[in-house]
Amino acid sequence: MNNQGYRFARLLWLYGEIAAKGPISFKQIDDDWQRSSLNSDDEVFHHRTFENHRKDVEDLFNVIIECDRATNLYSLAPGSVPDFGRSTMEMLNIALLFNRAQTNPQMTRFIRPEEALEDSSLLFMATDAITEGRELRLRYRHNYDPNREVAYTVKPIAVKQFRRRWYIIAELADGSTYSFPLDRILLMKKGEKTTPSAFDVDELFADSFGIIREKEIQPENITIKVEREQANYFLSQPLHKSQNVLSETTDSVTFTLRLCPTYDFIMEVLSHGPKVEVLAPQSLRNQIKRKITQLSKIYSK
Repeated sequence: MNNQGYRFARLLWLYGEIAAKGPISFKQIDDDWQRSSLNSDDEVFHHRTFENHRKDVEDLFNVIIECDRATNLYSLAPGSVPDFGRSTMEMLNIALLFNRAQTNPQMTRFIRPEEALEDSSLLFMATDAITEGRELRLRYRHNYDPNREVAYTVKPIAVKQFRRRWYIIAELADGSTYSFPLDRILLMKKGEKTTPSAFDVDELFADSFGIIREKEIQPENITIKVEREQANYFLSQPLHKSQNVLSETTDSVTFTLRLCPTYDFIMEVLSHGPKVEVLAPQSLRNQIKRKITQLSKIYSK
């Protein structure tokens, strides 16, 4: 691990220490540091070093670390939560778990993150190309079909994660956009300097449930009725930022959403079985009905 990586690992360790164990004394922090495998040189955590790291952690994670002068205990200030989006917080949590496993190898026996199938170097190259204002040259395989390998030169807009899968969102030569899943990219190289794309990734996916965007499918007002137990999950993990509660009973909750009812949204609804019912629009209700009929025919054999 280089010096920069080691310093970040230390800051990540300190943030996790205070977030998980606070209020915590400096002595406890130092004791834990002595037992940490990150401290391979048996380095003492001097108080001056701690104060410098404390300030760096506050700047890096946009939090406030308070010290109660009556007890000399350190903790995150009330309401002091990193000002990140949900997906970034998920990545931070994974990084914190990984860092804890590095400092205590025994943890690897019971920490089980999902396996990543993508090549992380593609993510780094894509983000580098975006910040450098360069094109990307891709060799891409459509639908895993070896007979459908195509070369593209694109303007990268952003990288986006959906359902633990990473995509490069890019502008094509004809001015349209496409989402390239990393696991289908066979080869990628940075290209020439170019004018950055004018597309905004948040605007592109404002009306999308997931990663699919289809010009012919426009956003609609959708109403779904969800069985009470499942509704509690939807309340804690909204399907979309437009989700609102329309009405509630002891047995169910009715939600409204405004989004494009693309294939991935339909599959999401079907994945919840009889616990979720589409009430409106009728066109979407009919699509769901056709899918259920097709499934019924398959399993009636």
